[in-house]
Amino acid sequence: MIATPSPSTDARISRSRAKILAAATELLVEAGPRAVTVDAVAERSGVAKSTMYRHWPSRTDLLVDVVRHHAPELPPVDAAAGFEASLRAVVHSVAATLTSPEWARIMPALLSLHFHMPEMAELLADDNGAKDAVIGAVLELGVAEGRLPAGLDPHRCAQLLVGPLVFAVISGDQAGVDALADHVVERFLASYRTAP
Repeated sequence: MIATPSPSTDARISRSRAKILAAATELLVEAGPRAVTVDAVAERSGVAKSTMYRHWPSRTDLLVDVVRHHAPELPPVDAAAGFEASLRAVVHSVAATLTSPEWARIMPALLSLHFHMPEMAELLADDNGAKDAVIGAVLELGVAEGRLPAGLDPHRCAQLLVGPLVFAVISGDQAGVDALADHVVERFLASYRTAP
């Protein structure tokens, strides 16, 4: 018979994982991927290396989990809210994430990992797939309401809607991102309005 872990054991496991992920994130932000060594993470987190290896077989697995842990999530689509409200909610959720102090602090380090670790490709594909599914659900509402044509590519639409926000943040215009989100949505909607 397999023993079920007690709630206190689960809480300890969760705490140690959180400490390790926080330490790895801090090291990544401070000094880049090379600074995230097992020894450095163990020292910073106060968690034994043997415990780290129980959660992550390698440093690469830990770095992949750091990115997964910090990847922003889109809110679920509320079909009852309708197409336009759902579209605005998704775009404003992205804007809020991009302009949060924590995300602004860690985004450059996470981007660096995406470009320098081939192992991130699968995670990035999974993350894009999840976000495309949310955008796809919003687009389906637009099709059902007769506001959009069928067959739009969710990934391309996500790039059109989110790309300007990312560029604004990278350019240092965090203060204008919320207004830009409204503008992006308006332009997207206008591109599919039929002339009277």
